[in-house]
Amino acid sequence: MKFQREFFERVPKTVMPRPHVAEETDILGSSGTAWAVDTAIYGDNYYLDREQGLLEIYEAGAAISFHHLLPRKDKYEQEGLYLRLKLAYRTTANANVNIRNFSGNHITLPNSLHGDMYDDPQTYWYITDDLTLNINSIYSGEKIWIQRLDWEWMSKEVVYEDEVQDQNRFLIRSYENIENLYSPQEISPNSVKNFLIKKIQQDDEFAKRCLAMLRQEQLMNKDLKQLFLESGIEFPSPSKINNEN
Repeated sequence: MKFQREFFERVPKTVMPRPHVAEETDILGSSGTAWAVDTAIYGDNYYLDREQGLLEIYEAGAAISFHHLLPRKDKYEQEGLYLRLKLAYRTTANANVNIRNFSGNHITLPNSLHGDMYDDPQTYWYITDDLTLNINSIYSGEKIWIQRLDWEWMSKEVVYEDEVQDQNRFLIRSYENIENLYSPQEISPNSVKNFLIKKIQQDDEFAKRCLAMLRQEQLMNKDLKQLFLESGIEFPSPSKINNEN
């Protein structure tokens, strides 16, 4: 079927809100607190109690963005640091609030009449770009109150639980070593070698190519027939060749 093309001289334009680009703020310090009443909240079913400093949520749907109140998540990535986030909240007796947390996982917060701290250990591995808490569901007639989000820069160097008594829980760093991480590296044989070593450690495909290059000399010393047999390649059968022709 051939479709007919028409000409419309006058068509309506699409009306939409102008995009709001929030100015990025540089949050300083090794730790701090972001208050829930200062967050950007999208959706319905919430009440801001500024007098008590609480964000009350009574139905699902709200998205609570801490993006402008927290440091940029990858600010100290080069130093091996990540943001550890802990949420201060309380609930009614049977709220069973399900959220998408800051590491992108869906979890149900333990009910707490007298208040609790939810620590999200998975931010060690990943933090969402939007730094937003989504309220997925909450039991009808129940509520949750969110007070604050405590944040802290932590090292990715691990101390296992059974080692805590014997090891220092704090990583002692030197100013000179940290400055060296940000200073431009001089291109030299050693710096190039270090670059390649790091590339091999982080990129499996690159590591395979390097390994294949190391094997080239070994393969060139082999007989052509032996090399073909070891490759696992098979000649096509005569019948297949005749069929293709």
